[in-house]
Amino acid sequence: MTTRRTSPSDGAQGADLLLNVTLFRGMPPVMLKELATKLRPVEYRANTDIFHEGDEGASLYIILSGAVKVFIPALDGREVVLAVLRRYDLLGEMSLLDSVPRSASATTIEHTEMVSLSRRDFLSVLSRHPAAQQAIIEVLVKRLRATNQSIQDAYLLDVPGRLARRLLTIAEEHGVPTDEGIDIGLRVSQQELANMIGASRVAVNKQLQTWRRDNIVDVNRQRVTILDEEALAREFALSQ
Repeated sequence: MTTRRTSPSDGAQGADLLLNVTLFRGMPPVMLKELATKLRPVEYRANTDIFHEGDEGASLYIILSGAVKVFIPALDGREVVLAVLRRYDLLGEMSLLDSVPRSASATTIEHTEMVSLSRRDFLSVLSRHPAAQQAIIEVLVKRLRATNQSIQDAYLLDVPGRLARRLLTIAEEHGVPTDEGIDIGLRVSQQELANMIGASRVAVNKQLQTWRRDNIVDVNRQRVTILDEEALAREFALSQ
C-alpha cells in the first residue's frame, strides 16, 4: 500500500536535500531551488512494488529513508538484483532523459519514504540551465561502470569472491559500526544475497556458515555483521 501527499516540498529544505544527491550537487543553486518546488513526497510500506520492468518511466525518486531493491525478473522466476539503494540514492533517474519504458523493477525492502520528481518538471527546469547536463552524464557513467563491474564479477569471480565483494560494498555504502563489527545495514535474506550475486541460496548459505565458523561474519535474522573486515577482503582477493 502506498500513501501519497500532494503538497510540494519547501524550497529551501528541498534544495538542501538535493545537495546530498550526487546528480544535483554540481547544479546551480537557482536550479536547485526551482527543482525543490517540484518534489512530491511519496511513501511505501515494506515489500511494495514501486514500478515494474516495462512500465512507463515518468519520474525519478530520491530515497529519504528505508531501502529499495532494483532487479530484473528472470523467466524462471528468479531475480537478478542490480542494486540495493538507501538514503539519498536515486531511483529511476534514466526516466528523466528519455521516454523509454523502465529497464528494471523496483521493490521496497523496508518501509520507505521518498520524494519524486517528474520528467516533465525536470526537463522544464533543465531547459533554463543547460550547463547542468554534465552532472547528469557523470551519474549515468557511474551507474554504467557499476553494471560493468557486476558483469565482470559474474564471469571472473567464484561464489565466495562475489559474496565477499557484495558484502564489503554494502557495508561501505550502508554499514553501521557496532561493538561486534560492521552491520551491513540492510535486512536481507540469503535468497536475496544469492540473487544479488547470481548464485544459489544453498551456495550462499554454505559460504556464510563457513565464514561464521571462522569468525569472519555473523548471521542473525536476516542481518549480516562483518566481524573481520580484513579477512573478508582477503577472501575476495583470493578469488581474483
